[in-house]
Amino acid sequence: MTDQPRNRLIRPSRRSFLRAGAGIGAAALASPYVIGSARAQSPVAGKTIGFSQSYATDEWLRAQREDVHGTAEKKGLEVITTDARENPAQEIRNLEDLAVRGVDAVIMITYYPEAVGPGVQALNRRGIPVIVMSSALNEGQDYAAHLAADTYGTAQQAGAYYIDRMGGAGKSVHIMGRPGSLVSQARGNGWKDALNEVPEMEIVAEAIANYSRSEALQMMEDFLRANQEIDGVYCHNDNMAKGALQAIEEAERQDEMFVTGFDGIAVETFQMIKSGRLAGTFVYPTFGAEAVEVASRVMQGQDVPKEIIFPSPMINQDNIDQFYDAEANKRLVPEVDLEALGL
Repeated sequence: MTDQPRNRLIRPSRRSFLRAGAGIGAAALASPYVIGSARAQSPVAGKTIGFSQSYATDEWLRAQREDVHGTAEKKGLEVITTDARENPAQEIRNLEDLAVRGVDAVIMITYYPEAVGPGVQALNRRGIPVIVMSSALNEGQDYAAHLAADTYGTAQQAGAYYIDRMGGAGKSVHIMGRPGSLVSQARGNGWKDALNEVPEMEIVAEAIANYSRSEALQMMEDFLRANQEIDGVYCHNDNMAKGALQAIEEAERQDEMFVTGFDGIAVETFQMIKSGRLAGTFVYPTFGAEAVEVASRVMQGQDVPKEIIFPSPMINQDNIDQFYDAEANKRLVPEVDLEALGL
C-alpha cells in the first residue's frame, strides 16, 4: 500500500452510532455485481471492489451483503462478491482471484483468520488495500482499516444485565456460536467472566449451536428436560435466541425465563422484542456501509483510521422504536455518519 494510514482508534458515540447505517440494495452472489446507477459526482464511480465472505447463509451476513451493495450502488462502484461456503481453501482462492483481477480494493469478513493468510498476502503483494470487518486478521497480513465492535466489553455488559435482572442470583443457559469464531469466543468469555464475579450466578448448561436456529431449538429442548429451574438464556446470535425461544414456548415455560440474542438485524427479532417475547438483543453492526465508505477514501489516497470500533447497545422494549418502524414493519437504517468514523 502506498499510503500507510495512521494508527488511530475511533470509537463513535452511541448517539452517532444510531445515525450510522446504509441503504439496502439488491444482492448478488459469486459473480460480479455491476452497479447500474452510478452518481456522476462520485469520485470513485467506475472503480471495482471485491467483497469476500466466508459464507452468506446467516441473516446478519445477508444484511451485511445488502449494506455493502446498497452503499456501493450510491457511489457507482462495481462489486465482485464471493462466498466461500464455509471452506477456508475456497476463501483463499477467492481472495487470490480478486488479486489476479486487480480490483481497486477488497472488503472482507472471515471466520478463518488463521487459515486465509495466503489469500490476504496475495492482495498485499499486489498493493490492493484490504478493509477488514469484524474478526481481525492474524499478524503478517496487512490491511488498511479494521471495522469492529468491542465484543468482549459488550458481552460483559450482557453479563451485568443478567446479574441485575436476576438480582445477583440465578441459573442461566449459554448457547454458543461457532467454536472457531473470535467473535463467538468474545461473546462467551465476556459474559462468563462477568457472571463468575458473582458466586450465586450459575451456568447450568451450555452447548455449541453454530449460530443455527434449528440446532439451538434442539439444544434448548434437551436443556429444558434436564433442568427444572432456568432463569435466563444467553445466546450468541438472534437466530439461536429464536430457536431457544421456540423450544421454551412449546414447553410452555416462557414465564419462567428470559432470552437474549446478539446482532439486532432482522425484522422478526424486532417484532419479538416489541411484543415482549424476546427480552432483547445486543447490536452487532454489519459494518457493510461503513466499510464501503472507508474503501472509497482509501481508493482516493486519503488517510483513514486503522481501527474503528463501534458500540453495541442493547435493544429492548425501551428503545426498540429507534431501530424498528413497527408501522412500516422494517428495520430503521439511517444515513452513514462519516464524522463518527473519523472521516
